[in-house]
Amino acid sequence: MPFHDEITDFFGRYVDAFACEDADTLSELWDEVGLFPTPTGNFAMPRSAFRDHCATLFDFYRAQGIVRPEGALLSADELFPGVAQARMAYRMMGADDVPVAEWEHVYVLRRTDT
Repeated sequence: MPFHDEITDFFGRYVDAFACEDADTLSELWDEVGLFPTPTGNFAMPRSAFRDHCATLFDFYRAQGIVRPEGALLSADELFPGVAQARMAYRMMGADDVPVAEWEHVYVLRRTDT
């Protein structure tokens, strides 16, 4: 599968799992330990903790009136073989089909299945 199609497929499954509030599938998409860069520093989170974090997020989003997440891949660049940068745009939609929140996020992805 071509590089861009793989990234598109990955984030399609990611957003679908989020929409289904499927924390198990969502966390299984990521490596056993995820590295999360932030503006204030990096931190690592084991898959089980990430799964629990996702479940907490689902509860939080429901409490905010969010009924449907949307995600769109804005760009994907292969930095080296097996390493990519992807930029996603997310929108959390309310019952009235108006965005409750929206943001962009950049991911650095490394293939670990080869």
